[in-house]
Amino acid sequence: MGGIYWLSSLPGDIDPAQTGLSYIIAWTSPALQNLLHVPLFGLLAWLWYRTLGAWNMRHVPALTISFLLVAGFGVFDEWHQLHVPGRYASFTDIALNCTGVMLALWWAHRGKRGNTRPEIGNRPAG
Repeated sequence: MGGIYWLSSLPGDIDPAQTGLSYIIAWTSPALQNLLHVPLFGLLAWLWYRTLGAWNMRHVPALTISFLLVAGFGVFDEWHQLHVPGRYASFTDIALNCTGVMLALWWAHRGKRGNTRPEIGNRPAG
């Protein structure tokens, strides 16, 4: 989350003559930058879901909290960009953020639901 916040803190008028990450961002098309919201926020949601699961949180509450946390952060991040010179917020970015979150959590739910095989120690005798 800190990395996303840092990226969104970069001014929108980056000089293409710079080097490093600023150079890459300056030469990446806006359409590609927008599409990258989906996997970025999807990965963040999946990581939160896995973290909450590691803390022994049940499946549905982990999905719900992950969604609320990451989608809320996506909205906050767009609001934050309103205050960065040369940057702006957009409902399209919020929608892309939420799309990534929903896809990742749908995938996590689908994988959890499909794993109905009993554990090795719990197999019935037969």
